[in-house]
Amino acid sequence: MEKAVRILDEMNLAGVSPDEHTYTTLMKGYASLGDTEKAFRYFTILKNDGLEIDVYTYEALLKACCKSGRMQSALAVTKEMSAKKIPRNTFVYNILIDGWARRGDVWEAADLMQQMRKEGVQPDIHTYTSFINACCKAGDMLNAAQIIEEMEARGIKPNLKTYTTLIHGWARAAFPEKALKCFEEMKVAGLKPDGAVYHCLMTSLLSRATVTQSYVYSGLLSICKEMIESEITIDMGTAVHWSRYLRKIERTGGELTEALQKTFPPDWTSHNILAVNCEIETADPVIDDHGDDDIVYYSSESDNDEYTRDEHHGNTGDDF
Repeated sequence: MEKAVRILDEMNLAGVSPDEHTYTTLMKGYASLGDTEKAFRYFTILKNDGLEIDVYTYEALLKACCKSGRMQSALAVTKEMSAKKIPRNTFVYNILIDGWARRGDVWEAADLMQQMRKEGVQPDIHTYTSFINACCKAGDMLNAAQIIEEMEARGIKPNLKTYTTLIHGWARAAFPEKALKCFEEMKVAGLKPDGAVYHCLMTSLLSRATVTQSYVYSGLLSICKEMIESEITIDMGTAVHWSRYLRKIERTGGELTEALQKTFPPDWTSHNILAVNCEIETADPVIDDHGDDDIVYYSSESDNDEYTRDEHHGNTGDDF
């Protein structure tokens, strides 16, 4: 962002006046960083210069608010949009729903879904995935399953992120069989699991007491085999994290430990010996049951960021 600001300074020195697109671009940059203060600063400059403020400017501002967790500020922005009669499009709703989903507030997210329907704004895959995330964080897996049915009925197929969110939700809600079933459904749908999916599934299941159940244990062994065949190697931090769970499950080692360690970094053995010698690890480590909460990036933001300004210009309810 420093380079972008320098370019803005050069424009001003050269007598070139920034327009609304210039300021909106800067706001989007700060929004991606969750820097609400600077996003609002350029929004204020834009208004004071008498430049046109459109839905894309508000999108950037809302994204900054939601990314930083300032949902009350986001509500104030939406009120201003309403006062200026600037309609909320799908992209705006996605940002807001994702913001509430990050907080696990399924009620606010559900209210936004209702508003979308009333205004005739059609939800897309990002909308549904973010709402499913809100349901999962609230432990409302029944609602999450119903949303899957609704989106499929509308011809919208779950993507990798949707399945990953569901897998994490089912595991967190102590339904490992549902998590494993969801994983298989994802593959049947033709989606290839990536490192994030394996990371989510393994961490979620390893951290639950149900891992001792035979079908969960065999399911984990099968996942290990897939990871090995796909040549997926985890990072050292994850290896340390998983090894703590493994010592809870198989104190003296076992089939799962042997299989899973094949996905560990090449220098894992030396690292593990060093950790033991330095007594970094205790014999009975405390396991943080919430350690997997942030493993999956649920936000529709990463996919939305792939849109260019032109590509999401038409992403409004009027297009459907």
